Amino acid sequence: MIATYVISAITIVSMTLSFFLFPHVTIRGKKLDTYWMVTLAGAVLLLLTHISTDSDILHLFIENNNTNPLKIIVLFLSLTFISKFLDAVGLFGFLATRVGRIGNGNQLVLFSVFYLLVSALTIATNNDIIIIVTPIIIYFARACKANPIPYLVMVCFVLNTLSTTFLTTNVSNLYLGSFFGITYFDYFQHLTPISLLLMVLLYLLLILVFHKQLLVRINPEVEKEPIKDRFLLAIGLFALAGTTLLLILSNVIAIEMYLITLAFALFDLLVAIAYCFLKKKDKTYVTKPLKSLPYEFIPFLTSMFVIISALNETPLLSQIGALFNQIESPAMQTFAYGVTSALSANLVNNVPMSLLFGDILNAAGTTNLDSVYACILASNVCALITPCGALSSLMFIRICKENDVPFGYGAYLKYAPLGIILLLSGIGLILAF
Repeated sequence: MIATYVISAITIVSMTLSFFLFPHVTIRGKKLDTYWMVTLAGAVLLLLTHISTDSDILHLFIENNNTNPLKIIVLFLSLTFISKFLDAVGLFGFLATRVGRIGNGNQLVLFSVFYLLVSALTIATNNDIIIIVTPIIIYFARACKANPIPYLVMVCFVLNTLSTTFLTTNVSNLYLGSFFGITYFDYFQHLTPISLLLMVLLYLLLILVFHKQLLVRINPEVEKEPIKDRFLLAIGLFALAGTTLLLILSNVIAIEMYLITLAFALFDLLVAIAYCFLKKKDKTYVTKPLKSLPYEFIPFLTSMFVIISALNETPLLSQIGALFNQIESPAMQTFAYGVTSALSANLVNNVPMSLLFGDILNAAGTTNLDSVYACILASNVCALITPCGALSSLMFIRICKENDVPFGYGAYLKYAPLGIILLLSGIGLILAF
């Protein structure tokens, strides 16, 4: 038991430090993230020290339930592929350059339109489109000679706030929702309205913070970006619409969500392969989405499941759950879960936090779903406090650095008060509803 605590603590601390001290290693000229290597090493050590119970830990990966990590991985990668396929055919670039010509140089108008566009893209896909949207915003700002910071802060904050909107817009939503039997419709009733209210609040806060910069007029000389292939665009939009609709109806039609997303991702892939072969089209429509998938998520999530499963065999999670149960007021208990899960996410990242708090809530035998919703909210908004809260924010920082935009960890933390306001407001809205 002591070995489990020591290895888990060292792994989590090392993973957190890796983001700052040694984020990458270069192997044969290829730069690789280190965070998943650290967690993988920790998981292997735990399995070696739990030889007698390895079968119990690994049984988690063959169980036929919604919290099976392999199902979550398939669902996450499938959704990401659908999003990246639309980017490969030019949809996101087309929308951004068209938006850039709106407002005749009035940045308040441009900022508002970009805000609505990024919000719509996040709701329709997931917060991983930060990889796609951030370079577009940087390109737009440079072309117009505008200050990129208001737009970049807006992108990061919108993506990590509105990833709360649906059960499928963040993997942590999926995990905690599935763990406690929250259906797509239940989630839609409870957290979707709150997410949309936070969207309005965030817009007002950003206008308040950046109004002086946005009053400066610019010259929007943004070159038009065409749709690269209209047939494949139609295929991609059909897959996105079909995925969204069937996910909403998944409980009615009794088809698991990972199968729905996998089917439409394969539909995009197979149609694109056949089309490119028959029409002798550019194969990048197929290769680009496949190459840019976050494959490091597979060993990372798998390893974190092993670590949390090992901790679940100790009395630690039950003891933490018992501490929460000592809070008699349901409202204060919800508040405590929301705040502590947000703080934990900024230490261990939001996906491991979701795994950890799923077991803590389960060990506590909670019947207060508001506490679960508070943890789900925190797993998204936590990334607005420090960039360590979510992989999307860490990728955002890296993209800014790669594009020579001076927006590092120190600059990011300047806007942490906005994240705290959104977190506390969201928990308050959960209690109010």
